[in-house]
Amino acid sequence: MRIRLRSPWFAVRALAVLVAAGCAAPGPAPKPITVSDVTLFGEMDCYRIETASAIYVFGKRGAGFASILDPEGKDWISFHPGGKAAGEYRGLPKCGQPVKYFHCGYGYGQYRTDAPFTTRVTLQEPDHVRITSETGDGASASDWDFRPTYATLTLRRIALPTYWFLYEGAPGGQLDAEHDQAIRPGGKRTPLSEAWEDQVPWTCVTSSRTPYALLLISHEPQAQAASYVSWPYAPDPEGGYRQMTILGWGRPGWKDPAQHQPQFRSLPARFSIALIRETDEPELDRKARDIRRMP
Repeated sequence: MRIRLRSPWFAVRALAVLVAAGCAAPGPAPKPITVSDVTLFGEMDCYRIETASAIYVFGKRGAGFASILDPEGKDWISFHPGGKAAGEYRGLPKCGQPVKYFHCGYGYGQYRTDAPFTTRVTLQEPDHVRITSETGDGASASDWDFRPTYATLTLRRIALPTYWFLYEGAPGGQLDAEHDQAIRPGGKRTPLSEAWEDQVPWTCVTSSRTPYALLLISHEPQAQAASYVSWPYAPDPEGGYRQMTILGWGRPGWKDPAQHQPQFRSLPARFSIALIRETDEPELDRKARDIRRMP
């Protein structure tokens, strides 16, 4: 059916008729996910993955994120060489300990190695990109699946007996422990100055500098032991104090003698992240459930 629109009033009326008949005009096509190459600090080869909700900068040699930028350009990781918790310790997912597998710094600086990851794009569609990383011996491997509104890690193998999944970074670009918050199921909302341990399928970090928040999700029923502490939790000799988060699953609390020993063994395992604007607990829970149901 072809309609010739003779006046503004007629155009509005015709559109109303089409909507009532179930023929609403289509909205704009969603922005496709794009992947490009970028080099940080003169030597760190990365993929830059741009989605509708975030820009991810993923280190190819280390198989971890150096930056995750929200739509306002705030960097929720802000990795850089040197600076300990103010730079080189930061990353996600940081699954390896003591070997720093799946950390963007793996292969550089104090983490130099002759066995880095090889990373490549293994699937590219407008609304789905997969990036696969594997060490030369095949002993450590992962996939990251990027969708318009979230990204999911599938940790397939790691050349260590145990692993964890951690977010170590700067919410909204700089950790403000007194005003930034962690949200957990059950109505738990605490400032990032407060350490905790819990059994949770998801947690969310807010920032006082941006309306966006970082939602972290465990897909694993057996992998819900989570903990959080700001790091360093006490002033260090260089004056560093509360410069980054240590938040995630499989890491004992900061008072536990085993705090530096990952606790999980079962593989493969999946975890997801999403930059969102919602911070109401029911909406966060719904979002986490929706993401866990996705293939």
